[in-house]
Amino acid sequence: MAVTCGPAWDLSDEYDSLTGDTVKKDLDTAQQLIAQLTEQCKGIAVDGTSAQDVAALAELASLKRAASTILRNLATYANCELSVDGASGDARSLLARTRDMMSALAQAVDPLSVALRLAPDAVADAYLALVPEEAFMLRHDRKLRDFTLPLGEEQVIKAMAVNGHTAWGTLYNAIGSGLSVDVAGAKMGASQAAALLSGDDRGARVAAWEGLQAAWGAYGESVAAILNALAGWRLEENRRRGAAAARGVPFLAPSLHSNRMSRATLDAMMTAIKEAQPMAQRALKLQARAMGLKALHPADLSAPPPPPPQSADGNGAAPAAEPIPFDEAIELIAQAVASVDASVGDFVRMMAKRGWIDAREGAARVGGAYCTSFARSRNPRVYLSAYTGSAYWVSTLAHELGHAYHNWVLRDLTLTESSYPMNLAETASIFFETVVSDALLARARSPAERFRCLWGEAESAAAFLLNIPARFDFESALYEARSEGRVLAPADLSKMMEEAWGGRYGDALSQLDPLFWATKLHFSLSSAQFYNWPYSFGYLFSLGVVATRESQGDNFHAAYSALLRDTGRMTAEELVQKHLGVSIEEPEFWRGSIRIIAAKMDALDAVMDELKF
Repeated sequence: MAVTCGPAWDLSDEYDSLTGDTVKKDLDTAQQLIAQLTEQCKGIAVDGTSAQDVAALAELASLKRAASTILRNLATYANCELSVDGASGDARSLLARTRDMMSALAQAVDPLSVALRLAPDAVADAYLALVPEEAFMLRHDRKLRDFTLPLGEEQVIKAMAVNGHTAWGTLYNAIGSGLSVDVAGAKMGASQAAALLSGDDRGARVAAWEGLQAAWGAYGESVAAILNALAGWRLEENRRRGAAAARGVPFLAPSLHSNRMSRATLDAMMTAIKEAQPMAQRALKLQARAMGLKALHPADLSAPPPPPPQSADGNGAAPAAEPIPFDEAIELIAQAVASVDASVGDFVRMMAKRGWIDAREGAARVGGAYCTSFARSRNPRVYLSAYTGSAYWVSTLAHELGHAYHNWVLRDLTLTESSYPMNLAETASIFFETVVSDALLARARSPAERFRCLWGEAESAAAFLLNIPARFDFESALYEARSEGRVLAPADLSKMMEEAWGGRYGDALSQLDPLFWATKLHFSLSSAQFYNWPYSFGYLFSLGVVATRESQGDNFHAAYSALLRDTGRMTAEELVQKHLGVSIEEPEFWRGSIRIIAAKMDALDAVMDELKF
């Protein structure tokens, strides 16, 4: 009998255990490198570097990369272990220690970083002649040279961040992994309850949604404190940097800079998304019609397709889709992406064979899904909180394997060159999702199969054209309020979320989700602000890339790989201009992708008519 649930991953090729000798050795080596860098960087004159200093600076940069590689490797390992067991004291301890050491490293090399940012152009060019792989990253960083604070202040920010804004994100994860959710009388972890939201039992979905609302609602004050603190920290840092530059720092500026993208591109994309809002609402209304509802409930947003009332032969109802066992899902995805190139399918199978995926169920597991990569071996890992065999989890698995493939394509480049921003990261992941969906649709042999494939397209349209923009609207309102000095209570945040959801979803839902600010991890991430909008960028951009497959023919895989390999070496605008020959600062590029989505919604409507929905 096929096993539906997912496997455990194998991390033994990285470290023997959380308290083992290999971890201790790396900690000792990193500590020694930090001490060496602390001493040697003290002598750097941050505002007086000359061409004679560049060889020494390049040597220090090499030591910095060595220390950073070790610490990133340790942090990835600790986070992987903490994901599968949120109660692990050893994992929490190791993660906390690596974060402390990362902060110490950042403080140690701040004289180097500031010197390179402020150096005359001739000095920077001389340095890059010795370290050419840092060319794009350094030149991009130097765009912020006038926002640089005095060295002491830069170091204080990094020192305080560990127990400041980073700690708030850690608190959210601790609350989530320890949460007990009551689902119709049954107690379970948050990730287990969330897994029910993609199940075919509507009663269980609604009960799980209500249970999650109640469980997170009990921690409303805590999560409100997290959001207030994160936004407040970032705004205060922006204020100080703006004062140093004698010009303001808009709250979106750090997000745009970290995503290496212009405000014009974001505005062009959001313009096209706003125009597409009725079409995206139509997607939800088609789903509601298929489910026999006047409008979807928030608990229905990840629901699987219902069984059609009309079978393929016209004799009675078609059977419901069966859960897809994990091994079958891997092969399904592998065969789909092999249409791009056989090597891509082989990569998917390799991920499973080598034990690089963890998709088990468990009460103490961290919710959600992600892909990570070890800095030293460059080997990726994929985490799913609870694979259940639903179409939602198959799509999520494809998404994360897309991230893993992106990392794999870049594994021979330096860590600096392969450090790509989030918006371009989502390009590869959503590309995999789209290819899998298109392959399944092309192979569909009946109206019922086409309906199931197109159902996923409707879910994606609603997620990326309604839900993600609603998150953007909420975050914008949050930062506006905090910039005015307001401290927001749970009731304030719920009101803001209702306004954001109402503005995007309109009448497509039977009710809104006022506690989404608490139940959604992404708002409490300390690593990046405005974490959400890059998903919509990746969705629409990947559709634009997929649209070139036919014209590229046999050359597509090579062209696609070349695009991925440049994601850490140029801005989003430069990347698209080079590889697609178009401007993304105009709405028309984004409208082209939206026309592809609209055609799929027309196809869903037509097949629903055929099946007598």
